[in-house]
Amino acid sequence: MKTAKQGFIRQAGMLGNVLSTGFTGGVCLVISLFIGYKIDQYYLCEPIGILGGIFIGLIAALVQTVKQLREGMSAFAREQIRTKEERTKEKSTPL
Repeated sequence: MKTAKQGFIRQAGMLGNVLSTGFTGGVCLVISLFIGYKIDQYYLCEPIGILGGIFIGLIAALVQTVKQLREGMSAFAREQIRTKEERTKEKSTPL
């Protein structure tokens, strides 16, 4: 049987996954923009580095988001299987 504390911890974990996905995407974009800016400064090719940084950052953010979504979906599937097994045990256990 689940307690309120377990439910809160599960919801906090889901919220953490969502926040982590957004944070990771933002970090990928900021780092690649910074590198693109530095390339622009070094080679004096003003918009090319930043545009390249945006493109590479968006691709990196997309790849990381897909990885985190796959991980989250597999964790969700494992949780569903575990919950189903617990319910089956509760039903088959005589009182």
